[in-house]
Amino acid sequence: MGSVSGYILTEIWKARPSWIALPLAERHQFFEEKIGPFIMSLVEQGAEFLGCAINDNTGPERIDYRYMAVWKLPDKDFSDRLEAGAKEKGFLDYFEQVNFSGSIIAPDVMNADMIQLNA
Repeated sequence: MGSVSGYILTEIWKARPSWIALPLAERHQFFEEKIGPFIMSLVEQGAEFLGCAINDNTGPERIDYRYMAVWKLPDKDFSDRLEAGAKEKGFLDYFEQVNFSGSIIAPDVMNADMIQLNA
């Protein structure tokens, strides 16, 4: 398989007590004034929103996070800007988040890396 271009960012998060305590009207305002415009600006700059999900995994490997979003981005710099922007907009004040990101690679490249992995 040949190389694949682009960069993927997977965001996984769950609500903090600060979000639960926030009145419904303020939650709406937060998304309308901060998060919505921020996401639209990312798309206008070249981000491709691949999808999102609410965790319904019931298997033994389930992680204790509720939400997931997957982005295809031009490069790592864009991913870093997206992550910094989420913090700047206050998203991390209300949600505990972990991210996984990397250059898009072909499965055979990933498999070769796993095979060659040392400790």
